[in-house]
Amino acid sequence: MLLAITDNLRPKPVFENYLKWIRRVDAPVEFVKLSYHLKNADRLKDADGLILTGGGDVHPALYGKEDQIELTEEVNEMRDAFEFEILEQALELDLPILGICRGMQIMTVFLGGTLIVDLPTAGFRNHVERDGIDHRHSLEVVPGSLFEAIAGTGAKRVNSTHHQAVENLGKGLMVSARSDDGVIEAAEWVMKDRMPFLLLVQWHPERMADFDNPCSGFVAEHFLREVQVSVNDKMTTRG
Repeated sequence: MLLAITDNLRPKPVFENYLKWIRRVDAPVEFVKLSYHLKNADRLKDADGLILTGGGDVHPALYGKEDQIELTEEVNEMRDAFEFEILEQALELDLPILGICRGMQIMTVFLGGTLIVDLPTAGFRNHVERDGIDHRHSLEVVPGSLFEAIAGTGAKRVNSTHHQAVENLGKGLMVSARSDDGVIEAAEWVMKDRMPFLLLVQWHPERMADFDNPCSGFVAEHFLREVQVSVNDKMTTRG
C-alpha cells in the first residue's frame, strides 16, 4: 500500500509524526511525499490514497477574502497551486482522501468553500495552543455521519492548535462534527456511496498522545481500511 502525503513544510520530526501515526496501525504502508519543491505531482498516480497535512494558511484570495491577508500566517501560493493540482488528480483517480487541519481547509476551498480567516478575531478563542501546548476541547458528532461510524457515539475530546477553520463548506460536503463553541471540526461527502472515501478533520490526530482515543487511532485504522478496499476494488475491476 502506497500513501501519498503532502509536504507540510515543517521540520522533519513534525512531518514524521504523520508517518509514525499511520504506522501504529498494523498494516504494510509505504509513503511518497508530494511537494512543489520536488515537482512530483505525477507520483500521485502510483498512490493508493492521499493524506493532506497541516501547515501554513491557504491564501485568502482563493476564497474571496484577499482583503484579510494581514490576518494570515505562512501563506504559500506555490503550495496552494500544487495542492489544487493534486486534488484535481486525486478526485479523477478516485483516491481515498484524509485531510488534517490545513488539509481540511485546502479541500474545502478547492471545492468552493470559504474559511474563517482568524478565529480569535471572529470571537473563537479556544482553538489555539497555549504556551506551546495544544488546547483540548469537546466535539459534538453529527448522528448518522460517517465520522460517527468511525469514532462512535458519546463525548469526544480532541487537541486544537489552529487559528483558522471552515466557514462555508465546499460543494458536496456535509458537517460531521463541531466543537462545543460551534466551529466545524469534521466534514465528509454528502453522497458517500457515489464518491471515494473522504474524511476531513480540523484537529491533529497524529499529535494526540492517546492513540486509543477514537478521534486518533480509529481515524487512522478506518482510513487504511478504506484504502485497502479501494485497492481491492480496482484490482477486481482490472481483472
